[in-house]
Amino acid sequence: MHAYSWQPLEGLDTHTSLSDFHEIDSLHQQWLSFRKQREQQNPEAYTTFLERLDRRWAIETGIIEGLYNIDRGTTQTLVEHGLIAELIDRTATDRDPEGLIKVLKDHQDSAEFVTESIRQGRPFSAHYIRELHQLLTRNQATYSAVDQFGRVFESELDRGGFKKQPNNPTRPDGQIHEYCPPDQVESEIDSLVRLYHEFEVETESHHQLLIAAWLHHRFTQIHPFQDGNGRVARALLTWHLAKEEYLPIVVTRDHRKQYIECLETADAGDLNPFVQFIVRLESQMILEALGEPDPVTDSGTVSHVLEHITGQIRRRQRERLAQLRSVNDVAASLRDTARTYLESQAVPIRQQLSDAGLTVECITDVGGPDNNKEHWYRAQVVQTANEAGHWANLNEDRFFINLSINPENQSQIPRLIFVVSLHHVGRQLTGIMAATAFSQTVKAQDHSMEDSEGLYAPDFYNCTADSFTFTWDGDVKTVAPRFTTWIETPFSIALRHWSGSIS
Repeated sequence: MHAYSWQPLEGLDTHTSLSDFHEIDSLHQQWLSFRKQREQQNPEAYTTFLERLDRRWAIETGIIEGLYNIDRGTTQTLVEHGLIAELIDRTATDRDPEGLIKVLKDHQDSAEFVTESIRQGRPFSAHYIRELHQLLTRNQATYSAVDQFGRVFESELDRGGFKKQPNNPTRPDGQIHEYCPPDQVESEIDSLVRLYHEFEVETESHHQLLIAAWLHHRFTQIHPFQDGNGRVARALLTWHLAKEEYLPIVVTRDHRKQYIECLETADAGDLNPFVQFIVRLESQMILEALGEPDPVTDSGTVSHVLEHITGQIRRRQRERLAQLRSVNDVAASLRDTARTYLESQAVPIRQQLSDAGLTVECITDVGGPDNNKEHWYRAQVVQTANEAGHWANLNEDRFFINLSINPENQSQIPRLIFVVSLHHVGRQLTGIMAATAFSQTVKAQDHSMEDSEGLYAPDFYNCTADSFTFTWDGDVKTVAPRFTTWIETPFSIALRHWSGSIS
């Protein structure tokens, strides 16, 4: 029985609208502006950042495939200091360090090959795909195959050569996932290349991140090589994103489950979850890049630092002040949107809890530069931002809205405080802000200990599934409905967490 039966390659048939990319488009434009400044200030530092990104990709792309395991601490060390065998403790991986480094350098070289091919303007072709596979598997002599009796054996890998035998995996439930038959591979790859080139000239109809998802998924459906297809697919994804001036995304071990689920949903005919998966990772990569330390002020002579600071001040006054003012206006409007939403939820909350025998009082409060409360919840905001993968700039204006649900005459039931924070992203002024959310539960006997400014954080709980981002040029009428929809998820998370404390 087949869990998935192979079908000839199809083009882009999706309900994803170009309007669904509004948020990432705004974020991307701000990133391009920021990147240009960073490259002008210190091109070597920006190159170093990209090299670290390549090393992360090189490590994680093999972990996802189960080629090796490397613990997180060693992974970070290799990313920061280079792919060096001496940095790997033998207890940190299941592979010989010397052999492992050879494989990782193959992955890194393929990433550099992708970058160089973009500089050279090399076209997408079947030959290009074969070259990528050859590089990625340069030090992989064999792959694990299964014979007709279900026995696993090692077979020689034809590096750069298309498969000559079926490579259809059997799932744990016994069902078979069918990929393209070997005799159809060359024609299917030709179709992939032809359709991709057609999409390249249809940018008004097809967003580049939509094309990225299509390219990755359709390649995996073909599965043209006996082994290494996942690595090639992610290398092609990197190539397309970098070519279109997006940051390469790194699909990590933490994303593996969702990554596979999205691909399986695409197999069933719905590409949209995979598109949104890529959009979300691209957003996270941009926010992470904005949090990179300033390469000039972190090192250098006093005169260089002072010169840079002077330039920053002038540029900030001349180019960024209007953007700062605009993004704060958007944030203030979104704070009002959040307050309206939370106050609308207070009515059914009071009614439903009253029906269950619990009387509560619901109170909203706001903070920001307009009421001298923006210093509240500093530690909580930093923590939620860090866990969401971005740098919260507390030197700029911050806004928040909270809803407090206070049980009356129920000392055994804690009070719930739900907070939405809107803060600037990045160590420098970027014109980008993000929203995160968290909750705190406070038992009645602890009320006297609570700091009204949120410094004391009993039972802090991060409710941010994904941060919400917006930019200085955002249209509030467009952003506000999406923000309201976003709030629903962290608020429901907060309520579920609170319910666990009600016995």
